[in-house]
Amino acid sequence: MLLIADTSPLISLLLIEKLYILEKLFPNYIIPQAVWKELRGHNELNHFTYELSELFKRVKNVKNFFSLSGIDKGETEAIILYKELNAEFLLIDDKRARQTAETMDVKCIGTLSILYKAKQKEEIKKLRPVFLQLLKMKRFYSKQYLNLFLIKTNEKIINTF
Repeated sequence: MLLIADTSPLISLLLIEKLYILEKLFPNYIIPQAVWKELRGHNELNHFTYELSELFKRVKNVKNFFSLSGIDKGETEAIILYKELNAEFLLIDDKRARQTAETMDVKCIGTLSILYKAKQKEEIKKLRPVFLQLLKMKRFYSKQYLNLFLIKTNEKIINTF
């Protein structure tokens, strides 16, 4: 199964040291050139030298770039690459970009779905500590949305106060 990855989910998975999960679930995932440039420009990732060098091996250029209104170049290239390569999934978290993609019949999944699938496949034991780590790293996920996944896995919910 081919997956195209956008920047935000890759940053989240790197910061919590769970990028390996994406590799286990989708060993052939690809990232667009614009996503690579966004990753390289993200200061928090500077110490992930090995992981970034591995991600560089997955970079692919789009053939026919066109602009999509209201979303950035990385998200746009991810959608275009999904279409060009007939991928099965687009890994994307940004709400506006996801809505744009879905209007183009792109099948989207997010970081939390990847982590949930990893829990189902026993790649991680519990979601709650991983979700708390995401929040600690200042990744912007709604606690209510996180709690939906925790309820599904019979784990203690995160306090929303």
